[in-house]
Formats: sequence, C-alpha cells, structure tokens
Amino acid sequence: MSTDTKTALLDAAEELFAEQGFAATSMRELTQRAAANIAAVNYHFGSKADLAKEVLRRRIEPINRERARRLDALPDEAPARDVLRAFLEPVFSGGACESDGSVHGFCRVVGRLNVEQPPFLREFFAEQFRGLAHRFTRRLADCAPHLPPETLWWRLHFVVGALAHTLMNAHLIASIREAEGVVVPHDAATIAGELIAFATGGVLAPEPHPLDPEATK
Repeated sequence: MSTDTKTALLDAAEELFAEQGFAATSMRELTQRAAANIAAVNYHFGSKADLAKEVLRRRIEPINRERARRLDALPDEAPARDVLRAFLEPVFSGGACESDGSVHGFCRVVGRLNVEQPPFLREFFAEQFRGLAHRFTRRLADCAPHLPPETLWWRLHFVVGALAHTLMNAHLIASIREAEGVVVPHDAATIAGELIAFATGGVLAPEPHPLDPEATK
C-alpha cells in the first residue's frame, strides 16, 4: 500500500467527517472517495477510530510543536499577551488554515467530533494537550501572580473554548454582519489578533468573587 493511498484516505476522511460527522460516515463512502478499499484502511490505520485519530494528529502535532517552540523562545519576563500569542497564533498559521489565510475545513472536523464525543476522543485530546497545557499554565502563573492555579486552569480552558468556537463559526459571524451591510474581515491574521487581545483581557481579569447564593434563587 502506498503512502499516496494513506494520504488519500486521510484527506477523504477529513472531508467526510467535516461534512457529516464521524458516526454518519461509512467506510464505504470513505473508501469510495479515496479510491481505495477496506483493506487499505486496515493496513494503514487498523480501524475507523484510529483513522480519525490520525486525521486529528496530522494537524494538531505540528501546531503543538510550534507552540512549544515559541514558548521556549520567550524570555522569562514575557507578558501574558506574548504567552497567549505563542499558544493561539500557531493555530492560524499552521494546519488549521488554508494557504490564503481562510479557516481550514479541519476545524469543522474538530467541532463535529466535540459534539459527537466518540469514545476515543477524550483520552486522545488528553494525550495531545496535557503536557502542553501544564507548561502554558505555569508561564501564565508567572504573569498573573494574583491568581490561584485553579483559576488559571479555568481561564486557559475558556481560551480553548473561545478558540474552538471562533474556528468553527468565523464565516457564520462574518456572513451575518455582511447581511446587515457590514464587512467584517475574517482572514486568519485578523481573527488571531482579535482573539489574542480578548484572551489576554480574560486571563488577566481580577480574581472572581463567589456567586451570591441569594442572587441565584
């Protein structure tokens, strides 16, 4: 089996998962689009779930390597904005974006899988992001000594949520505003800049006050 067949299967899986999700994509559809056969899937990946992991891995790993490289290059006194830039910008300059700067269809794959939550997804994401999340949280703690570690973990979680929502819905937001006669730039560089500014403000916000139990009744 050639590496071209493996790439064709990955490309076909990425397209189909983006279009209709993991569960709804049949192996027959997948192999037809890739001009391959079931034996090729078994040979290269072993299962549909392992194929989906590889679809994710080939985009995520280069991004995470670039995140780590940028984090290592930052001086010890780097502000939170630069730490968050090292975390967010590689997504827009790497595998999540097309060569013209538009958001890649791969982002819809991540969005659909997050909604479907197939059994393999949680542990796969933990393997991909656990160590990197610890590293970024430690650097953010140096930038925000007024915040306890658990608060910083939540805030990085919220940053990831904002990133995922942005990647999945950037074109929708732009089309809504354009229907109102407002042109909203939605190229990768503009979106990245806006998100970095938003994330910096959120991470550095004062420590939250507990909710008033009476106000929630």
